[in-house]
Formats: sequence, C-alpha cells, structure tokens
Amino acid sequence: MASCCGLMLWTRLPGRTSNIILAKLEGNNPAGSVKDRPALSMIQEAERKGVIKPGDTLIEATSGNTGIALAMAAAIKGYKLILIMPANMSEERRAAMAAYGAELLSVPPGEMETARDLAKEMEAEGKGIVLDQFGNLDNPLAHFTSTGPELWEQTNGQITHLVSSMGTTGTIMGTSRYLKSKNPKIQLCGLQPSQGAKIPGIRRWPEEYLPKIFDRSRVDQVIDISQREAEETTRALARMEGIFCGVSSGGAVSAALRLSSEVENAVIAVIICDRGDRYLSTGIFSPQAIENDPKPCPANEFPSAVARLPAYPAPRYVIFVADPDPETGESWCGDTNRALPIARELVREAGGTLLEVAVGSRPVWKDEHHPFRHDPELHLTCVPTMIHWQDGAPGERVGPELEAAKTSSLVETTLRSFISRTAGK
Repeated sequence: MASCCGLMLWTRLPGRTSNIILAKLEGNNPAGSVKDRPALSMIQEAERKGVIKPGDTLIEATSGNTGIALAMAAAIKGYKLILIMPANMSEERRAAMAAYGAELLSVPPGEMETARDLAKEMEAEGKGIVLDQFGNLDNPLAHFTSTGPELWEQTNGQITHLVSSMGTTGTIMGTSRYLKSKNPKIQLCGLQPSQGAKIPGIRRWPEEYLPKIFDRSRVDQVIDISQREAEETTRALARMEGIFCGVSSGGAVSAALRLSSEVENAVIAVIICDRGDRYLSTGIFSPQAIENDPKPCPANEFPSAVARLPAYPAPRYVIFVADPDPETGESWCGDTNRALPIARELVREAGGTLLEVAVGSRPVWKDEHHPFRHDPELHLTCVPTMIHWQDGAPGERVGPELEAAKTSSLVETTLRSFISRTAGK
C-alpha cells in the first residue's frame, strides 16, 4: 500500500504561500480507499486472536468505503459478509459491494446510528460477528503501523501538520499516535461536518455514538466544514490539481487551505481518502453543479474559497459584503443592497466570476479587530469592497467609491468603469 499511496505536491490550489501542501492519495489502494488498511487489519487480527475463521459470517455498519474494503477482503479470505448502510449512499458504492459478493441491508437515509444498532442486534441474534470499525482498536492500529510511518518517511520527517476527515476516526487516531511519537510538535487537524451538513463518509456524532476508539486529546484542532464548501472544493480539486476524489476529501482540503492561511513555512499533508468515481451518480460533478460555483461564503471560509477562484472563468472578482438577514435576504448595509445585484450582473456580462464574501453582522464588522481589516493583503476599510483577483492575489479595488455612490445609477457607472479597466488584465 505504501508504494500505491504516495504524496502529491499541489501546484495551483495553495496560491502564494510559504507552505508546502501534500495530498496522500489513498484512493490508489486496491479497493479504492483508505479503509482498505483497517479492513484488512481487523480481519487479520480477529483471525490471529481466534475470533473468526474463513466461512464465518461478518456483519458491519458502513457508509461505504469500509464496506467495499471489507467486501474485497472477505472475498479473498472466504467470509460471508452482511453490510448495513443508509439508503442514501451512492449507487456506485452499493454496486461495488455487491460485485464482491456482499449482502446489503438498508436503513433510512442518513441514519448511521440505526445501522450500527442493527448490526449489534443481528450479532446478538447469532447471525454473524461484528468487527465494529467504530470500537475496534485494530482500526487505528492499521494507521499506526502503515499510514503514520509512510507520512513520516515520505516527508523525510518534515511534516508539521496532518489534516484528515473524521468518520470512525481510525485514520486520525492511528496516525496521530505514530506521528506524535516521532515529533510531539506535529499538529493533527480533524474535520467534521458543520451542524446539519451531510458529507458522505464523515459524521458529526451525537455524544452517545462517538466512536469508542476516539480520543479527543490526540487531535489538536477540529474544524467544521459545510457541505457546500466541501463539494465546491471537491470539484475545484479535479479541475486545478487533477485530483478526482470524494466529498470528505474535499472537506479535508478545505480545512487544509484554512489552516495554511494561519501558518507559515509548514509542511501540511492531507489524507485524500477515496476516489471521485464513487460519487458520479450523486450529481456532485455535473455541469449544473459546476455552473453554480462559486456560491456566497462566510468570512471563515474565505481562505478555501479564494484558493478555488482559478478554477472559474476570468476576469475574477471578490466582493466583500455585509451579511444578509436570514429572513428578508437584505443586508444590514444599504450600500451592499445597492451594489451587490449590479456587481453580479456586470460580472456576468463580462463572462467572469464573482465570489461573494460576507464579513459578518454589523457588530462583528465594526470590531476593529476584524481579521479582514488587518489582513496584510486585504486591509478592508469598508463594505462593499470589490477587488480584482489576479494571479492568486488582490489587485485593483473599489470600496470608498461605492460608499460615496448613493444611487444605483452612480454605482453602476463606478462598477462598469472598474470592470472595464481590469477585465483585460
């Protein structure tokens, strides 16, 4: 597996930075994901302990990748396998499991907790043996003995940060244990879906369902990622770096880009846990999905959103605006309400791309410590401010001019002149 899953240096997505960002391509494993490692480890260790033997029936709750990996291993080693998964998992993952000969049972969409409960019930009824990826220490053991050492060796011991999605948490638990043993200063960053987000393969677990193998002390930072941010980054990765991966990997990359904006001279490795072909039927890579990118984003997502800008047509602009009211859609800033629709239309006419970034509520923006006010490249003084983004950096801008333009006609004249000056650069 080490020879298959090397590190790929990103060349475009990080933009101008002193950091090195590397992708560990776990989709190159035999069954197509990072879960090949714990699947084999759990079966081999259970055999060694005398818990299972070929011919037995194994049961596992899965959101996809572990199920595929177990199905491959079960086929090779001669086990029957029953997999329980939410009904909304992609057709490609279901088809792969069935191709290896696994039996599939469905629970309602999104209900991994129900799948886990059903697996335990079936085991209690004598229908098979649950390996339990969520509580089996042989899951993180696989990463302690393989993924962690590979990351250390492949970076010549220079790795400073690792970013990984968290589902069972086995990947980050095992790699953390190994990497911290080599250098306690290495930072482990995990990501989970933001409240209400649905990102295949990772979960925001309720307290009572937290994986037993999870130890919060082994993770230095946990970042919440929205479904929209993860999906946009997944699409941009394919277009900018040639990395065709799943949505949880896009989430990990989003987290890495945010992290990169906060540190200098770092070597950041990101686990790309599977391949994008498992998600084609979901529509995430459809032309319609791509046409709607980039969508408006909040301030905390700006580092990953602006990194994705080169994936979209030039000329490219970023407009910083006041947050909209969730009920009315109008922002607290009248200048934003006047300028934003005009900016959208004029950039559309120019065939370009407009990234809308919300700076926050009025009190948040008025705080003199707002990060956009002190960013060495941005130095925002007012909203709205529209900046021409070129070669990964801010260029000419209009801001005070938009504040001074108190009619829609004056705003249009100001923006039309600005776009005319910058569109050809």
